[in-house]
Amino acid sequence: MDPEGFGEKLPVLHLGVDDLDTFGWGCTTFYIYRLLKELSRTPLGSRVKLIDYPLLVRLNPSIPFKTRGNGALSLHIAGEERDLGEVVEIALALLDTRSMPGREPGLISIIGKIDRMLARKIYIHLLTDVADITYAMRVIEKLGGKIHIGGRGVIGALGSVAYHLYEGDCTYELLAYSEDIEDVHIDRDSVVEMDRLTSPLTFNNIDRETGKILIKPSTGAPVALGIRGENPSILVKAYEILSAKGLEGYMILRTNQATDQHLIPRGISDAKYYRTGLFKGVVVDNPRIMRGGDVLLKISDGAEITVAIYKEIGEANRVARELVKGDIIAVGGSVKPWLLELTETPVINAEELRILKLAEKYIEIPPKCPVCGGSMESMGSGKGYRCRRCGYRDRNASKVKVRVERNIKIGVYKPPPRNMKHLSKPLSRIGFEKICRAVSPSGGISSVIL
Repeated sequence: MDPEGFGEKLPVLHLGVDDLDTFGWGCTTFYIYRLLKELSRTPLGSRVKLIDYPLLVRLNPSIPFKTRGNGALSLHIAGEERDLGEVVEIALALLDTRSMPGREPGLISIIGKIDRMLARKIYIHLLTDVADITYAMRVIEKLGGKIHIGGRGVIGALGSVAYHLYEGDCTYELLAYSEDIEDVHIDRDSVVEMDRLTSPLTFNNIDRETGKILIKPSTGAPVALGIRGENPSILVKAYEILSAKGLEGYMILRTNQATDQHLIPRGISDAKYYRTGLFKGVVVDNPRIMRGGDVLLKISDGAEITVAIYKEIGEANRVARELVKGDIIAVGGSVKPWLLELTETPVINAEELRILKLAEKYIEIPPKCPVCGGSMESMGSGKGYRCRRCGYRDRNASKVKVRVERNIKIGVYKPPPRNMKHLSKPLSRIGFEKICRAVSPSGGISSVIL
């Protein structure tokens, strides 16, 4: 919360931005880092107050025209209206508006209170459904905001601003920067030690199956490393254990990453293209294992849909091969068009598989001989069975149904960390969920950046 009530006593600036990334260099988070650095160097930085950590918000991951990384940023600052106007001016002066392939920057500002229920509605819509720039512009106008840079990034900018008022699970991320990441050295043994000392309060540091280090992004400078965790203090501890060399500094952000917030429960009839959700249904046929190892199956809750469980999502794919008609499952993921020769309906691209109830599984085997107990064999279609051992024949005998043990269990199955999407909740976070609200960093800007 805001312990000094700045957000109640003074106007609040909500500044949202998205799509400043370029392929090979650049990051929207680095822009926010530079803006906070600039504010901290001026008297203005002591006159305004952060009423929340900088927010890093991932929106609908299934949108085909999403920004690179699909991560939007926002700042929420209380102060005198004149000072807030100066913050916006500094933000605009720092913005690189050059036209570059593959990006459409958006920068918005809203000064004043935003209705909490409206913000929640906006956030959930942008997180789980399809929205275009016209929708975003209309909402920003309704909120009394300004669009300073009007590219497609205004959609993400609005979503990040709205997340500030959403009360739900959250995580934190420490991002460290260097404009020359080739000079950054992170010792592998220190990452292993950091993980040992801080997990599960930090997570997805290392992929357990392959040993791959996951805290070093592959997106290029200036992001040199990213540590994800449950609270800011554990991230600072983890960073200090690493003792990484060649870094310019870091910033701590509050995020919706690793929360599964995009997997809202939906009926199968609500499965529209590019929506995300958690879809529950009964398995209506045996799985089809495709060339390459992907699994297709159909589920129904009255309406029917196909589910694709890809090889890359690991154990969920293995488990899906063992499903049978009558199993009750829930599939979290996004709805996509697929190959029409394989399915006539939209397909849920699974990100996770939850087995809720297992049906009994039976196989048919030849009958046993009533005389000697030996195994019988068929004499031909409709001709009955004879005993291989003693020769006993029974023209009325038929195969016997036998119940077999299932090789899978009720539970939640997720991809390995190396293949997880930003929003996917790792199994290690189960039990650490919390209700997060806007929290004013106790040390101000200096506690957010180094």
